[in-house]
Amino acid sequence: MNKLYKKHVFVCVNQRDNSNKKSCGHIGTQIRSNLKQEIIKRNLNQDIRINKSGCLGKCSQGPCLVIYPKQEWKFNLEIEDGEEIINKLITE
Repeated sequence: MNKLYKKHVFVCVNQRDNSNKKSCGHIGTQIRSNLKQEIIKRNLNQDIRINKSGCLGKCSQGPCLVIYPKQEWKFNLEIEDGEEIINKLITE
């Protein structure tokens, strides 16, 4: 079965334990979990896919995600940004 989603979100969950570089890990993991739960709750999981990602190469800009197909990036995310992200996924 070849499933095509209207939107695909990659949330960085990369965790650096022994580094001076910033890491999305803890916050990214929680953001991804919250987004995934909300997408399922709203029955949008047939159209929108929430995936975890390794490092997206934007560590200096804080926890991040990218939304395809528009290649729209979100930086310096906080756990509280979930509702705004969901609304953007639904309306655009």
